[in-house]
Amino acid sequence: MEIKHFPLEKGFDPLSIKNLSLDDLNLLSADIREYILKICASNGGHLASNLGVVELTVALHHFFNLPEDKLIFDVGHQAYAHKILSGRNLSTLRKLDGISGFQKRNESIYDSYEAGHSSTSISAAMGMAVARDLNHDNYNIIAVIGDSSLANGLAFEALNNLASFDHKIIIIINDNNQAISPSVGLTHNLLEKLRLSKNYLKTKERYRKVLTKHKITRPLYTASSGVKNFFKYHLLHTNIFNALGIYYIASIDGHDINAMEKAFKYALNAPKSVIIHVTTTKGKGYKYAEEDKEGKWHGVGPFELETGKTAYLPKPNEISWSEVYSRLLHQAMGEDEKIVLINPATVIGSKLEPIFKSYPTRSFDVGISEEHAITYASGIAISGFHPYVSIYSTFMQRGYDEISHDVARLDLPVSFLVDRAGLVGEDGETHQGIYDSSFLKSIPNVAIAMAKDSKEAEELFEFSHSYKHPLFIRYPRSNTTLKDNSTGYENVYLGEWKVEKRGSKAVIISYGPIVNDLKDRFSDYEIVNAIFQYPIDIEILKGLTKFQDIIIYDVYGTDEGLGETILRALNDLNYQGKVHLLGLPKIFVKQGSISEQLEFLHRDINSLENYLRRLK
Repeated sequence: MEIKHFPLEKGFDPLSIKNLSLDDLNLLSADIREYILKICASNGGHLASNLGVVELTVALHHFFNLPEDKLIFDVGHQAYAHKILSGRNLSTLRKLDGISGFQKRNESIYDSYEAGHSSTSISAAMGMAVARDLNHDNYNIIAVIGDSSLANGLAFEALNNLASFDHKIIIIINDNNQAISPSVGLTHNLLEKLRLSKNYLKTKERYRKVLTKHKITRPLYTASSGVKNFFKYHLLHTNIFNALGIYYIASIDGHDINAMEKAFKYALNAPKSVIIHVTTTKGKGYKYAEEDKEGKWHGVGPFELETGKTAYLPKPNEISWSEVYSRLLHQAMGEDEKIVLINPATVIGSKLEPIFKSYPTRSFDVGISEEHAITYASGIAISGFHPYVSIYSTFMQRGYDEISHDVARLDLPVSFLVDRAGLVGEDGETHQGIYDSSFLKSIPNVAIAMAKDSKEAEELFEFSHSYKHPLFIRYPRSNTTLKDNSTGYENVYLGEWKVEKRGSKAVIISYGPIVNDLKDRFSDYEIVNAIFQYPIDIEILKGLTKFQDIIIYDVYGTDEGLGETILRALNDLNYQGKVHLLGLPKIFVKQGSISEQLEFLHRDINSLENYLRRLK
């Protein structure tokens, strides 16, 4: 009986895929693609990357023995089809207590690993392979990694180690239009498949054993191997994988299930690790995503499926914080030719496209290479320029050593625009930007600041322009209202705080956009805006010791950041009152909207109000 449609909303039986024909698998792929589109239009999510790997994922589930075999998706933001095929309903995708947008071990036994940052899959797969072999188990470990993730240093370190690695894994490179190496051609593919056939491998091993058994025949084996290698490396195009001595199969159509399963079969025959290079179309099956050459359909909010238009329209005069700082940087680069922009693969998210268009010789997207971006900036700064590094908080974590060793130790004028600081919502644990203040303040020569509105952002950016030391300007994943700054700038000074409103009950110290809500909500409390979270304003803090209760309310970082800094300073001042640390707890915060996360953590405004009522 011909299968017309698969009712994926009701859940897919993972075992049933083994009984499907090739035609059925293609029908299943079409239904999965339609289901992913429907879910992302409703919930938002990583759309283009998931549409591109549907057939690849179907082939993997059909061919391999999951979950006994272990499947790792690098980053995991392209695992929606995998979640569907392992029996999960995506209706709650990225919702509070719902299905994660990434692989999640506590969701399913089919998720053998999890990540949210790139380039971890090969290293993780190698580690799992060692454990498998030490346990004398027998199963396959497959890592699926995108061509952009492969360019990260962590992936290259793993590949370098893989060349001499005795524990077999299978690596699938999902190449969706980014060149990895010169075209290797049909001849290479045919020879590579021949080289990985069972008969060839058996014959090759028998040949080696016979010729190396006796002293007199060993030179013949050496000579014949040399001839083979000569033709291999001089008549065939080579690439980094060949050079490392890794079995390599290219280029497989990532939308041809039959072709991919043939490649998987060859890979199983290999005596050691294999790389399979598949080519896919990112966004396949949805016109707007397929035609997108800039990455706008990589991660999306809810949208209209028919038109592709976003379902969210900002209020008049409202823009994202990312755009606030992009505009300020754009203007500054027009006025100062010594300013340079560096960004590690988040140009679209941080609204930097106009800068790259206007100043192509001073704007650098270095790809998924956060560590390189930061040391690269140090080389520019030490040569007399002022680099601005635009980077998401969650990805900046990867550059801690470079910040400390290459920027702060040399006390260089590098300004960091730290996007997505604070809670980020639906991306969940791996992407929260709440930890940077605590680890940055541990580094000498570092200053950390955050503005409460667009006017203060403008003043803070003006300060950064003339500041000659490492500076981190943080801003959240939210919108703000453009404010008129025609009255002129108020100078910002290092470590400065401002008393935004006088009060008599107690004092609330906070910073960032939440300060505006505090001023409106708490009429009897003194509200202090800690523009700089490090260093802090000791003079203002001294004046606050008159209050019996000092509340440190931080919704953009953990207590180990601003809270502990103030607590230590108050101890040095011999403060005799009570300090209330109301920062975010040091946990990995699960997915949900930002408002839901704050409520869950009891750090929303209503929770603060309830807490203050309980004060004596």
